[in-house]
Order: sequence, then structure tokens, then C-alpha cells
Amino acid sequence: MIGAKYSMIHPPLVARVYEEEKQKGAKDCEKATKTRLHQMFGAYVQGNAHKKVAAILSNMGNGEAECFARHCEKGFSPTKQSILSLHASTKERLPHYDAFYTFLTTHVPNIQTIIDLGCGFNPFSLPYLPAQTRENLKTYHAYDIDTRTRDLLNRFFALQNLPQAAACADLTVETPTDTADLALLCKLVPVLEMQRPGRGFELARQLNTKFLAITYPTKSLGGREKGMGKNYATQFETAYTNGALGDFTLIANAQIGNELIYALKK
Repeated sequence: MIGAKYSMIHPPLVARVYEEEKQKGAKDCEKATKTRLHQMFGAYVQGNAHKKVAAILSNMGNGEAECFARHCEKGFSPTKQSILSLHASTKERLPHYDAFYTFLTTHVPNIQTIIDLGCGFNPFSLPYLPAQTRENLKTYHAYDIDTRTRDLLNRFFALQNLPQAAACADLTVETPTDTADLALLCKLVPVLEMQRPGRGFELARQLNTKFLAITYPTKSLGGREKGMGKNYATQFETAYTNGALGDFTLIANAQIGNELIYALKK
């Protein structure tokens, strides 16, 4: 229906978007569907990125996996950087991951379970977590709309002796029920708001998590600011003031690189 470029996207999501365009009376439902899928997915990942990640994971020998398990990053740094640079969102965050995780672990104690929504390649950043947090981590739930990303993350989690807890979900209409210490919504709220106004904050307040981190980009993928930081800060503050985040209370916020980050506690 939509061609090979989007054939790897979670089928229920594709079917939902197509049906919505049909109900709206779109003249070309397939074209309208592809446009929306590009907004959610197509702009972020290089065409051969998943093949490159698969090759990196295949070349990761047992010795390197054991080295990671002992939290010895010597020899692992080139791997983590090469993977993270293959996705636009994590490539942008790459120079700032140490500061990003320092901010989170400063405000969120004793993280044992993470749920990462609309994760992209972010779970591959596990080597950047502070050593104590990595040692305590028991499960990393990762949700994306790309079936290839799901499968690669489960291979990666297996190398870390973590449960293979990556899955696909249509977050515009589905809320995962996993219990977690920390939920990550990295640059996800704007994407959901484009699809269904109000859904980003609805999803956030429905999560079974003690702490929540919501981030926004301050620049476009092309590097232009266009007032994004100010607009998104206003959007978040208005929603928070109006109670859109329910029982979550803001405990800290910062700008790290080209990203606004808000930490909240239930």
C-alpha cells in the first residue's frame, strides 16, 4: 500500500493513519499517509542505518560484550559513537550525553527500570549512563514504530544481559502499561501533538512511572532555531500550569545542547 520505504513501520500504525486520511476525504490517501509517516519517522534515519547497526552488533565479540557488562568502556567507545551517529536525534545529542545523564541521575535516584517512548536509537546510549546506574539497571523498556529498530535493540539488550524488552507501539493511541522508575519522552511530545493535539501530555500522565523526563528540540534537523526553544518552553509551561501532566510535579529543568529537558516526579 505505501511502498518499501515504510514497510517496516508497525502495521497497526500504518493502517490507522491510512484510515484516518480516508475518513478525512484525502484525494490521495497513500500520499497523505506517507507524508504523516515521514513526519514521525522518515526524516530521522539514514536509509542504510539499520544495516550498519546490524553489522556493528554482529562484529561485537563476546569479549567486548563482557567488557561492557563489567562497565569497562575501553574499546567500546567507537562502537557506541558510530551507532548513535546514525540517527538524527541521537547524533545531535551525542556531544552532550554525559551532561544529559548526569542531569537525570542527579534528580532521579536509584534507577532500576527505564521506559523509553519513541526511543529511536537512544537505548544504544547505555554506555553513557553513570556506572552505578548501569549496575542497578534491571530492565530497559524501549518502544518505537520501526520493527528493525525493535529487533536490533533486543539484540543489543541481549549482549548486555538485560531482558529483551524492545517492542513496537502506536503511541498516538496506545499507552504502555509497564511500571518504571523513569520514563523518557525525548523529543516525542511535539511529534505526537502534530498527530493528535493533547496526546503528548495525555500519554505522559498515563504512564506508570515515578519520574518523567520530557525533552524538546531547540533547533530543527537542519540546525535552524526558528524560535523553537521559546515556543516549546511556552507550550510546556502552559500545559503544566493547566494540569495537563496530572500528578507529576516539575523538579528541575535545563537546556543541554540543543535540547530542553524537564524532570518531573509523581
